[in-house]
Amino acid sequence: MQSPLTNTTTCTVLLIEDEPADLAFWSSALRTCASQYSVLEATSDQEGLELLEQHKVDCVVLDLDLSATSGFQLLLELVPNRHRPEIAVLILTHLWNPTLAQMSLDNGAQAHLIKDRTSADALDNAIQNAVTAVASARR
Repeated sequence: MQSPLTNTTTCTVLLIEDEPADLAFWSSALRTCASQYSVLEATSDQEGLELLEQHKVDCVVLDLDLSATSGFQLLLELVPNRHRPEIAVLILTHLWNPTLAQMSLDNGAQAHLIKDRTSADALDNAIQNAVTAVASARR
């Protein structure tokens, strides 16, 4: 199946990350690796939810280790029905544990990526695959 993302299609990505350095790094990496990304930044779950209400977001990139709340709690809010997701959600975290990764996937995340093992290109590919999968699930 062809990806819904092309060079002329804008994909809005919401990064929810409470570490300023990580937020700046991944936001810049996405903007640099693919011109089709419009990147929104949130430093908390609440700010992320507000941006979701204000914008049409194609993909959320979520850190699980948020200071004010559990990223899992937000994942469950974003994807209440993992079999019919309305939005693509990727986990991008420092936390690595096979059980944690499986829990992310079982609860609706399209991918569970580890920050220090993920390149900008890998994140780009994961976003494209996740947006394509969610678009297919809606049909």
